[in-house]
Amino acid sequence: MRVLLTTAAWPSHYMFMVPLAWAFRSAGHEVRVAAQPHVVESVLTSGLVAVPVGPDLDFAQLHRKFVAGTDPALYRTRDAIITIFHRVAEMMTPDLVAFAGSWRPQLIVRDPVAFAASVAAEVVGAPLVRHAWGPDLYGTDPGKWLAHNVLERLGPTYELYGVSAPAAFDRLAVDPTPPSLRIDAPGESVPMEYVPYNGPGVVPPWVLEPPSRPRVLVTWGTFTSTATDQPEMFLVPKVLDALAGLDVEAVLAVTAAERELLGDVGSRARVVQDLPIHTVLPSCSAVIHHGGATTVLSAARFGVPQLTIPHLFEQRLNSDLLEAAGACVQLKAEHADVEGIRAAMTELLRDGAPYAAASRGLREEILAMPSLTEAVGRIEDRLPAGAGAASDG
Repeated sequence: MRVLLTTAAWPSHYMFMVPLAWAFRSAGHEVRVAAQPHVVESVLTSGLVAVPVGPDLDFAQLHRKFVAGTDPALYRTRDAIITIFHRVAEMMTPDLVAFAGSWRPQLIVRDPVAFAASVAAEVVGAPLVRHAWGPDLYGTDPGKWLAHNVLERLGPTYELYGVSAPAAFDRLAVDPTPPSLRIDAPGESVPMEYVPYNGPGVVPPWVLEPPSRPRVLVTWGTFTSTATDQPEMFLVPKVLDALAGLDVEAVLAVTAAERELLGDVGSRARVVQDLPIHTVLPSCSAVIHHGGATTVLSAARFGVPQLTIPHLFEQRLNSDLLEAAGACVQLKAEHADVEGIRAAMTELLRDGAPYAAASRGLREEILAMPSLTEAVGRIEDRLPAGAGAASDG
């Protein structure tokens, strides 16, 4: 079977899809990854074949431009979000439809905001599957609202390629979230064990040594760090100041872009650049982050308690679910000063606190979920007759 994965402009969205892509390959299927040029390098380093679609686009730059050119009071309106994702879809559609028409995929798997995939799926008659990147936003009113409105705006594009707009983008989703964090989304879903993939890297020797003090990982999503013109969303310096007053070993995992924002870290933390966080999490007693799904599920996979300081809707949703499961302390942004962060971390690490046990419970849930291989089989079972046969291309 020919499987086309489609992702839109942001490497972290693609990384969520990599383990499933590997599972398709292991099952004998041919896999291609359609991505905007900004993501192509991430596809290549994951060992898969990339198909560039659309112009080179850094989604964070587009987002910043949109923020800078919009009245702050209007920026977070719903229309702004629709416009951004519709624009990305229109950029991707011509090249994506052309490739799909030539290669004829028998299944298309999209990241939740790769809306152009729906046009290509309708043109070639391929089933379309949504790969959630965490708790499935499409089970929430804002998520369903976004999908409906982007679908409506894409109406003329479907017509341009001689097909009708579907009633919904997709009716099957792959869901990597454990039961305690799951949202009931419209349509059928295939649960799948979350296997972290945070990119390639080299494991430093110190990771293998038991820490003498509680090791606390600090990570801040690149979107939160670089995609707005609001410096108060980058809280890492405050976090490091807060941890400096505690008897912990702080490890700060950053990208090159985030390192430029930090300035002098001094002795407040061990700074590691481009280190996949799943390599250090098993040695950690806690993790502090922005509430992004990658960190939420990666920490849950290893049973690590979490302190979240969310800003955006998706981050707040993830944090609310994690808090309800008892596995985190959530700190509202308005309370995230040095004293507030220090108090929250003190509570998270307190002897007898319930967060470690709840986090271990999430790990057990994840390990009990269907494996990647089982998920591929379940997807195959739901395809039209004959579509799931393995193929050499």
